Parts: sequence; structure tokens; C-alpha cells
Amino acid sequence: MARPFPILSFGLLAFAPGHALAEGLFSPEAFSGVIVAGPAAASGEPSWIKGGLGKLRAGGDHGAFDATATVAWRGNLTSRVGALVSVDAQSDVAPVAGVSEAYLTLRPDPGAAVRISGRAGVFFPPVSLEHDGSEWSLSRTLTPSAINSWVAEEVKVAGVELTARGAVAGHPLALTAAAFEGNDTSGALLTFRGWALHDLRADLNGSFPLPDVPKMFVGKQAQRTRPVDEVDGRVGAYVKLDYTANDALTVSLLGYDNNGDRTTVTRGQYAWRTRFVQVAARWTPAPGTEILAQAMTGETAMGVPFNGQAPADIGFAAVYVLVSHDLPGGVATARLDQFSVSDHSFKALDNNAEHGWAATAAWSTPVRRHIDLVLEGVVAQSTRPDRRRFGEAASQTSLQGRAALRVAF
Repeated sequence: MARPFPILSFGLLAFAPGHALAEGLFSPEAFSGVIVAGPAAASGEPSWIKGGLGKLRAGGDHGAFDATATVAWRGNLTSRVGALVSVDAQSDVAPVAGVSEAYLTLRPDPGAAVRISGRAGVFFPPVSLEHDGSEWSLSRTLTPSAINSWVAEEVKVAGVELTARGAVAGHPLALTAAAFEGNDTSGALLTFRGWALHDLRADLNGSFPLPDVPKMFVGKQAQRTRPVDEVDGRVGAYVKLDYTANDALTVSLLGYDNNGDRTTVTRGQYAWRTRFVQVAARWTPAPGTEILAQAMTGETAMGVPFNGQAPADIGFAAVYVLVSHDLPGGVATARLDQFSVSDHSFKALDNNAEHGWAATAAWSTPVRRHIDLVLEGVVAQSTRPDRRRFGEAASQTSLQGRAALRVAF
């Protein structure tokens, strides 16, 4: 069971409205959602969801039917304070349903020179450029990049976030800062499994399977990681700067540190010290054409040092470029990912290094209002020495094809 989140309690009190606007809080217009469902076929090694080291949601030379749904409630508590609660249902996780996000929002004063907004609760940090659909959903593909797959599974926080928006020399500028808890186990999946590409995401009190951990961690690290757990009682932080150069180009810089005490472990859940920086850009060079790019580099470690080395200590890096273009009858999207992990300790016993790439192509076409048919293909190739521990070749290539209806309501 996770420890309580004192900083979150403080933030909720600070955002709590003095007088609520009860009218319309539970009207039909307060509810919305996204459903994505359809068949998938794959080849290659078994998926990480089944406890393997596969990079994709499907794998093992078989078909599957994947389904996810998110339902959200939004309410206006006062003229400036709102609330959001969203619930996920995902066919490949345990439990199947859980709370995805739950937070209060502070809307800015439109007349202020510097507009202050914020949120307090459980939410995803503003890292992903791809999750810009309703309810933090994907709008171009069925499968996000390696970077944003990891954000969805291991980088959810419980905290308080404030954003100040203004302009410098006529160019919009935004500064976001947050203090958070509940992200202590971030790094477990990235270390023991490596990068992956999938559309699953962490829920409050949910968990994900890890591959069989090396002998040095047996009896210490649980075989399922709980991404939103608070383990050590310490507070992390992130800061983000957004700059709009012109109508076509927006760039951002983000720094993130969960400040984990890597010597703390509670019921098989270690506190990892995870830090990363990211640069990102969104460019619209012509009407109907959009280019997204994110590049991330960081490090994570856990455990009491032995002979000057942490039991688990890795560096990680990933980058992708996505191009999306409107065509008659639909939208075509292509993305190229590259990712790597470097292992800094005890590689003879537990080599978590890897490098690889992935290519994704998707086609989205409207079927009727609020319903799109999405076709997608993904190929992922990677080399990871730890696969030999499972009797598999270090280098693996996996293919995945999906067809899905995406319904928004």
C-alpha cells in the first residue's frame, strides 16, 4: 500500500474553492471519453506484458484484441477553479480499471499581464507532445513513441503544478514548475525491461509486470512494479520552459528529478533516483503538415552501494521525429524512434544495456462523426545482452499490425 501524499494534501487545500457551483456538475456535458478497440497481430519475442522482454504490446507470433477506454468528468467548482477525474479501462493490465488522473485546476485571470494557472492532484507531467487528444489520448497513432510510452507507464505524479504565461518581445513564453510525490519507483521498468512502445498507462494503485529479476534482486525487488507509489516520503520537482517563436514553431525545455532516496525499499518497491532533461519542438511548416520531435536523456539508480557501485545504475536516452500530413480522406503519420540504455554497474551479473530503433506508420480516416478508423504498423529492432539469460538471442526484431476504431464522446 502506498504511503500518503502530504504535499498533495496541501495543494488540494490551497486550490479548494470556498463556494462551489453545484449546478451542472453532473450534467451529461460534464462527461467525455475515448474508446480505442480492435485486433492486433504480431511476430517476434513475447511481449513485456506477458513478462518477457518484447518491445511491443503484442508479440509471440499471435493475434490479440486490444481495447482501452477512458471516461472523464469535468466540473466547474467556481469561476476559476475546476476539477477533473478520469478512469481508465485497459485490457492488458491489472486491475483492468483504475483512476488515471484526478486533480483540481486553477484557471488564469484573462485580464492579467502574467496569467497564472495550475493544478493539484494526480496527473501526467507536461512531457508528451503526442498525447494531445482528449483525456490525454493519442490523436495521430495508436502507439506512442518510446519516450512517451515510458512517460505513460512510469512518470505520473501526485503534486502541485503552477504555470505562468506571458510574452517576451511579442513571443509567448510559459514557465511551469511543480513539486510532487508518488513517483518513487520510476526507473524499474526502464532498467529491468528497457524501452518499449505501447499505449498502456499507469493508474493509481495499478501495477506492471517485470521480467524475472536477476538473482541479486530475488526476494528484494517485487515482480510487479507500482509506478505511482510513494516509498521514501521525499519531494521531487520539474521545471519546463515553453517558447513560441512564431505561428509555426513552439519549442520547450524540461528538467525532471524525482529526488528518490535510492536506499529505501518498502514491500519490494524500491525508491529510484530518476532524473532527465528533454528538448521538444512542434513545427507546422505548411497547412496540414505537422512535425513533432522530442529528445530525452537521463539516469536512474537504486539500492545501497556495494564496492562503490549501486546495484542498479543506468543512463538512458531516446529521440523521435514524427511527421503527420493531411491527405484527401485521412491523415498519414510516420515516426522514427531511436533509444538506448547504458549500464554503469555489475554488468557481469546483470547487463541492462540496450540499443535499438523503431519505425511506425499510421493512417487515420473518419468513419462518421467522432469515429475514426486507424491502421498502424510498427517494427522494432533492439539488442539487449540480458536476453541471453532467458535463452533468447540478444538481437530481436518484432512486428506489430493493428486496426482499431477510435471513438470520442
